[in-house]
Amino acid sequence: MMGPKASSGFYLSRTSAVLLAVLLTALLLALIVLAALYGRTMGSERGGQSDPELSISANITESPFSVTFPTEPPGPPGMWDHPRLPPHLYPVHYDLELWPRMEPDGEGKYLMSGQVTITVRCVSDTDTILLHCYKLNVTRVLITSIEESEGDIPVTKLWYSSRHQYLVLHLDTALLQGRNYSLHLDYTGTLSDDYSGLFISHYRDLEQDRVLVGSELEPASARTVYPCFDEPALKATFKTRIVHNSSYVALSNMPAIAMSEREDENGTKWMVTTFNTTLKMSTYITAFVVCDFDYVNTTERGSEIRVWARKEVMQKGYANFALAIAGPMLSFMEDFLNVSYPLQKTDFVAMPELSVGAMENWGLITFQESSLMYNPDKKFTTSRALTSLILAHEIGHQWFGNLVTMKWWNDIWLNEGFASYMEYAGASLADPNLRLNEFFMVHNLINIFDRDARATARAVSVKEDDIGHVDDIMLLFDEFTYDKASALLRMASTFLTEKLFIKGISSYLKKFSFSNADQDDLWDHMQMFIDDQDEVHLPTSLKKIMDSWTWKRGIPLVTVNTSTGTLTQDQFKTASADNTTSDNNHTWIIPIYWMKNGVQQPTVWLDTKTKTVPEMTTMDNEWIILNINVTGYYRITYDEKNWNNLAKTLEEKPQVLSVVNRIQLIDDVFTLANSGYLEYETALSLTRYLEQEMEVIVWYIVLKHMNSYKKSLVTYHSFPHLKKYILKRITPIFQHYASVLQRNFDETADDFFVHTGIDLIFKTACSFGLQDCLSLASDIFTKWMANTSNNEIPQSIKGTVYCYGIAVGGEKEWDHAWNVYNKSDLSDIWDYSYLKHSLSCTKEPWLLYRYLDIVILDGAHSLMDTFMDMFKNDIGRHIAWEFLKENWHRLKNEMSADETEIFFERLVTDLGWKATTELQFQEMQLFITTAMDESSRESEVQRLERRKKTRLEWVNIVNTKIIDWLQKNTLASDL
Repeated sequence: MMGPKASSGFYLSRTSAVLLAVLLTALLLALIVLAALYGRTMGSERGGQSDPELSISANITESPFSVTFPTEPPGPPGMWDHPRLPPHLYPVHYDLELWPRMEPDGEGKYLMSGQVTITVRCVSDTDTILLHCYKLNVTRVLITSIEESEGDIPVTKLWYSSRHQYLVLHLDTALLQGRNYSLHLDYTGTLSDDYSGLFISHYRDLEQDRVLVGSELEPASARTVYPCFDEPALKATFKTRIVHNSSYVALSNMPAIAMSEREDENGTKWMVTTFNTTLKMSTYITAFVVCDFDYVNTTERGSEIRVWARKEVMQKGYANFALAIAGPMLSFMEDFLNVSYPLQKTDFVAMPELSVGAMENWGLITFQESSLMYNPDKKFTTSRALTSLILAHEIGHQWFGNLVTMKWWNDIWLNEGFASYMEYAGASLADPNLRLNEFFMVHNLINIFDRDARATARAVSVKEDDIGHVDDIMLLFDEFTYDKASALLRMASTFLTEKLFIKGISSYLKKFSFSNADQDDLWDHMQMFIDDQDEVHLPTSLKKIMDSWTWKRGIPLVTVNTSTGTLTQDQFKTASADNTTSDNNHTWIIPIYWMKNGVQQPTVWLDTKTKTVPEMTTMDNEWIILNINVTGYYRITYDEKNWNNLAKTLEEKPQVLSVVNRIQLIDDVFTLANSGYLEYETALSLTRYLEQEMEVIVWYIVLKHMNSYKKSLVTYHSFPHLKKYILKRITPIFQHYASVLQRNFDETADDFFVHTGIDLIFKTACSFGLQDCLSLASDIFTKWMANTSNNEIPQSIKGTVYCYGIAVGGEKEWDHAWNVYNKSDLSDIWDYSYLKHSLSCTKEPWLLYRYLDIVILDGAHSLMDTFMDMFKNDIGRHIAWEFLKENWHRLKNEMSADETEIFFERLVTDLGWKATTELQFQEMQLFITTAMDESSRESEVQRLERRKKTRLEWVNIVNTKIIDWLQKNTLASDL
């Protein structure tokens, strides 16, 4: 979400500290005395409490008591060397004031000042306080005992430990166990420009330049906004004030309860918005926004819901969809989990820019504008479903993450995995047409099944000790924390039954509300409910089952022999991951949901490496399929007999298998073939039935595999055979949707599954020369040329229409697209992208050559992207390659050294996967050798050699075995 942070800018470096050691020692002694005297004086004046009106100044200047301290301790290592705060203190309450300046200073920086008073409880005696603090200049510290007898406690030494971003305070006297203290700090800082911490954001609204302040604090940026105990388990309550210009509105986690004016030293009046005290919560979900957005609102079960965005977006009604579904989603999850939503106000804010897609701050949820706003004119896209998904994810966090939080970041999957699990149920509520199993399969499982087989895969769970620095936390926000964790939870909810699963989860949420838990707390708590019933029987404890999954990287492959009924499990490995290590002794505890001849069978637990299940033996014409609805986290391969019988079943009655299981079969069989577990002919045999397949999403998965750039079935030799085979099967579904398009495409409005895959179906039909497809694309393109300002081409097929409208046409069509492309802006990034790619689709060599010439001369277009677009098409690839060799002397002058290196990397990748002969690879190697700098030439030549070996082996398979199979499975009469 956020990049690595730079070192603090307001403390002396180690070198400077050494050079000035003598001077600093004397200065420190004097300043400590002054600070102690000042602290005692200020403490007595305020009766030991911080003054909320202190240090009101329009200009941020150093306090006369501000001291710049060395960043390293003068003594031996101590508690500041540990990545976790010591357990001596815990926060109870924060009283926080923030004053962000929304006008730059003389150096162009946007400054901020703040003050925080933290009420802490002392758990064990200590004379040292550690607080998280980063990129803040602390100008004053005052420590006061809330016990009247003690008064102020002088700070004898203050310094900053950069390794773990601690502010270290050494005290004159120890804080005592069982007592409460007040820590008051004044500080200054700078608003960030990278959308982390408290940031400044510039944007356009109603044709004017505007500015806003926002925050993004997960996982460890609260410390850049205010000194704090910045760990998820150190929950407290917060009362916040924000000082701001009266023309803006300030938002925070809780409702505003007071607004007042404050006058600075220059006589300028400022607005002070005070917010109600929060519930007990973690620092990383505190949130602050200062903006001049508009909002729409509604009420759901007595709780106010507001959706905020730029004025022009609000005027267009783009917030209406989010407003319509947010309340029902909150109520649905409240009822589903049987745990009340505790807040009386929730703001959903669409930010023009944000470093993450969305952030679940309690009561003030922030989103990238594109994640929350839905344009109803874009109904022929997947955007409505994705908005529902993101909104449901963040609402799910209100329970999983906000109400109950992981103890430490190694269990971040408890937050993100549960929110990802809940998002599918929430999105399906918003759109009942989002069939849950297919949606989860396409949007989650296919991706994570692929990623989890790579060398870069990791386990969902990590040890606490593996997180030694904030950068280690950042690495955990990946697909294993989100997608794999949610898939494992879905698997658990299946073998436990949803009723028992939700009953246990509900109790877990209630038990740990406003507190923290780890994964063992979850499993142990749910085990109580498992033990208290007799309907669900597990082979061992829930913890042992789930530990076999969360602590192990990779995905199991279950092998089934239907002649003997034997099941075997091993770790699935892709061909490219052959050299990765795997624990062959590891055993997953796998729930096997299976069907025999269309009838679901009792669940089997594969809790050993091998198990014999007599019921899984089959006769000659019988078949079985494992992992019904793909709720289990594993791939399956069968013996040849069962694969053949599954292929026959699909040809005879495909509907006997659910859509999600048809997707699963296709994805498994091609993945297994690509990785060497099966012959490719076995994979192709499962495609014979496709003439009967009318589900777009199944076709999408088929074509993704068959058109894979690494394992494409298309060569010059295979093309005529593949054309016959594909067009016979794809024509029915193409004709159906072409008819819908011409009749009333609104029938498909907002259909996630149709608009995920329809363009690939149309593109494939056109690429194999289906005349009806080419004519349709040409007709729609011609109509668009006649009325370009009113573009009625459905978004989901624009790619195909633009490309083949130009391919079928000539100079007139190309020039029109070029002119529109050059006049367009980035307001519709997809339309811009489709137009750009389509310019490489023309079949006129001279137009392609002219295009490349123009791109070099005008310098306004990406030269690299243009080449890569051309490499995707046969004619374009030939022209681009010849142009590249002829004009390299011109091209290299247009690119920096870094761009040149990237260009060659992409050249080897894109051309390498398209080359089909030894001669073509020799030409590429000659070009690299003569054109590339010697420093990086050798590594690219070696990479090309590896690519050549893999590619030519695959081309040989296509040109022999696959062509032979296609000939046997294609009738002479097929078109």
